[in-house]
Amino acid sequence: MKITIIAMEIPFPPIHGGRVDIWRRVVALSDLGAEVQLVCWCPEPPSDQDLLVIKSHVKQFFPITYKRGLRSKIKRTINLLKYPLQVTSRLLNSQEWDDLLQQTRGFSPDVIMADHIHSGFLAEQMSDTLAVPFVVRSHDIEHLHYGYWLKAAKGINKLKLQLAILHLKDYEWQLLSKCAAFYDISVDDLKFWQEQGFQNGRFLAPIADITASSKTDESINEPPAPEQDVVFLGNLRTENNVAGVLWFLQSVLPQLRQQRPDISVLISGSNPVPSVVEACEAAQVSLLPNPPSASRIYRSGKVLINPISTGSGTSIKSVDMLCFGKPIVTLEKGLFGLPQDARKYFKVATDADSFCQLILEGLEAGGTSAEVQAEIDSYFGYPVIQAFLDDLDSLVRAQAQVQAQPPATLAPR
Repeated sequence: MKITIIAMEIPFPPIHGGRVDIWRRVVALSDLGAEVQLVCWCPEPPSDQDLLVIKSHVKQFFPITYKRGLRSKIKRTINLLKYPLQVTSRLLNSQEWDDLLQQTRGFSPDVIMADHIHSGFLAEQMSDTLAVPFVVRSHDIEHLHYGYWLKAAKGINKLKLQLAILHLKDYEWQLLSKCAAFYDISVDDLKFWQEQGFQNGRFLAPIADITASSKTDESINEPPAPEQDVVFLGNLRTENNVAGVLWFLQSVLPQLRQQRPDISVLISGSNPVPSVVEACEAAQVSLLPNPPSASRIYRSGKVLINPISTGSGTSIKSVDMLCFGKPIVTLEKGLFGLPQDARKYFKVATDADSFCQLILEGLEAGGTSAEVQAEIDSYFGYPVIQAFLDDLDSLVRAQAQVQAQPPATLAPR
């Protein structure tokens, strides 16, 4: 199977959930024998070191650097008459289109995959030009997702989101209608689309780093992380994550300390905003900004937590935590989008009291068995990607049969 993946941004290094989802799938496809052409946008050309990693997993690589300057801004403003804001930054000029078309013709893909709807316009255009079916990886219900952000935004961010949501619902609807299939990251989002009448959607789970739990700090040249009773890992800048961390520190932690005065807590993640820094100092808990290794942080915790209560989309954080065999305490939001059978491995709290109690129970209970870890692999491991490849193969064969049929002729009168 030869797959052209058009990702909305460069997936390596995988520094946030969206990139993680794309990159792990690229690696898994390569490991399972598929040939991948990766097309993506990036703010600047990748470093030589990053380029080596990317090219070790993809057959062909076509990075597109975002355009800057006054001319680019004028073109984007004009294109807002037709496209959402996030799409206008990804429109190709004639030279880029010719170069991409030449490389892709040489690669000769069986299928083209838009990894995020914002790259879907290019996948559709290439599909029409090359007569190759295209599919879409849906990361969220984007027009609703941006709508949630818009309600909470202020100032210049509100204006940017108003432009981002412009045409977005119609664009998303048309793209998912025209593609041969779309593969949704969330069982809940897929249900939404099915209720709207879409019949070409499938669930495609995000891939977990299944091997991370078996690695030791020494095996990856890292000093062992100090053991912590409770660990949170996630970005520390978005409003929903910040609110969740503050809620835990201010509403849950005081209760924990009433019963376990010496309990240790680590809050770790990217780019903590001042309110998080101040709250960690006030609560006297450890704060580790921008950790180089997520697995090292997860291995250090006895109980892993997800106190986030708002937002949309599937939490890659929840998927990754499952791989370490540790008790996981979460609010209901942490289960969103996950397969029903996988939700049984989470301890689900409804308020600060139950969150506290479940952490205390988790500290006493210990981790999960090897049998459980094998079952988690079936939900979020390479079997998922093999089934995806099998489905793509069936889709491509069906499309080829349709194209091979002779055109209908009118019977003579």
